[in-house]
Amino acid sequence: MIFQDPMTSLNPVYTVGRQIAEAVQIHTKASRSVAMAKAEEMLRLVRIADPERRVNNYPHEMSGGMRQLAMIAMALACSPELLIADEPTTALDVTIQAQILRLIVDLKERTGTAVMFITHDLGVVAETCQRVIVMYAGRIVEQANVIDLFARPAHPYTQGLMRSVPDRRRGRQRRLPEIPGIVPSLREPIVGCSFAPRCPVAIDICRDKTPALRDVGSSHAAACWRAEEVMGA
Repeated sequence: MIFQDPMTSLNPVYTVGRQIAEAVQIHTKASRSVAMAKAEEMLRLVRIADPERRVNNYPHEMSGGMRQLAMIAMALACSPELLIADEPTTALDVTIQAQILRLIVDLKERTGTAVMFITHDLGVVAETCQRVIVMYAGRIVEQANVIDLFARPAHPYTQGLMRSVPDRRRGRQRRLPEIPGIVPSLREPIVGCSFAPRCPVAIDICRDKTPALRDVGSSHAAACWRAEEVMGA
């Protein structure tokens, strides 16, 4: 797993190489020297310059982008079948963001590892993902391949997310649309659709019965009583 804040995920009192090597030793029972060699190899794989020196750096001696690359190296060190990337580009400038996203996609192709992104950034979703699951209040409200989702969103929440993305074609004077209200508390049971209090097309059944995830197209499903109408709007 790649966590969103490498500075709080990496141990400040151990070198980056030692932390990568620790994961290798735990999972493969390799010796310390073999594990350290693997750590250096992984830093080279994620394209950190001068890996022979960087393997002995502490986290505070690296930039934010380098620390994130080190987290990717650690996550891939034991050849996982699935890599979970939790907001992997948070707090990084857009240039470094693009480099890290390209690297993750490239490594996916080279190693055969499946990648699951957890993100609120629709740009990242559009550029890197093949299949998308949209969640609201802890439940799946829509799932589809990335092309269908952006072309024909079937849930009002998904549509609201897409409308709230800045678009230069709207012009500077037009107010950016927003989804009214707040996310419900999960401390109490939710009756009906969890999005109903904020939904512009909600009807009585939405407030009384929880909609099940159902097919609205080929490999496209939505948990909405009015999905077909929403898609056609």
